[in-house]
Amino acid sequence: MGSAPRSSPCLSWRGGLCVLFLPFVSSAFAPPAKHRNNFIGTRHAHPRRFDWSHLTPRQLKNRSRGLQTEEPAGRNPCFTLEGHEFLILGGSVHYFRVPRASWRDRLLKLRACGLNTVSTYVPWNLHEPERGTFDFSGNLDLEAFILLAAEVGLWVILRPGPYICSEMDLGGLPSWLLQDPASQLRTTNRSFVNAVNKYFDHLIPRVAPLQYHRGGPIIAVQVENEYGSFYRDKAYMPYLLQALLQRGIGGLLLTADNTEDVTRGHVKGVLASINMKGFKVDSFKHLYKLQ
Repeated sequence: MGSAPRSSPCLSWRGGLCVLFLPFVSSAFAPPAKHRNNFIGTRHAHPRRFDWSHLTPRQLKNRSRGLQTEEPAGRNPCFTLEGHEFLILGGSVHYFRVPRASWRDRLLKLRACGLNTVSTYVPWNLHEPERGTFDFSGNLDLEAFILLAAEVGLWVILRPGPYICSEMDLGGLPSWLLQDPASQLRTTNRSFVNAVNKYFDHLIPRVAPLQYHRGGPIIAVQVENEYGSFYRDKAYMPYLLQALLQRGIGGLLLTADNTEDVTRGHVKGVLASINMKGFKVDSFKHLYKLQ
């Protein structure tokens, strides 16, 4: 409780790693130029087969080593799960945008596409529509959605915000925050921090037991969302990190920013990642400065 964030010993990479959070298909990492010829999926790569049948939420019982980052000698950096090389093939399904009766159908279709991970935002404005009034029922039953993802064989990357963007008004922040003229959104302003703390006190106890190391499907949690494009308070991201850690969030934590903003949006001890609409020659130059 309140301890310094645990960082992976493999985060000080000379190479770069990128997690793509696109609307429907996300994933993976890009190799340094000098290793590109032996990267999986390149034209001259040696064919490799991966058997991940035992690395599913339903099958994997012994859990001592969660999702980690590693850089094998002479190889490209990679994710591992329980020590096995693991490629994240993920897509987004936002439970609050899909009728609950259709959750299983959508998740099964995601699985049928060959994906192994689902990511979802958590909309604060829907879960606390009025100050102090919380709703995690019906179509907003986040726990049920996460457990259903595990049931169909999908891992989960959770993106709790508090700001999520997601093309929602105010980025998913509840509008009643604007009723306080002293509040400064997405900063360590006391009014805003107090509201975030009360929200996290209701949200995090629901999802913390569903993390990988406690037998659940959540393999990673994102800290905020694209703060580098806003960046009004350098103390804000460290505050949010501690707010999650103190409430029991652990394992692999990550940030996500646009390619130009990653140096401002990252926080020490957390894996930095970038959002991309396409690959460019210099897409990773800012990320390489961090890891």
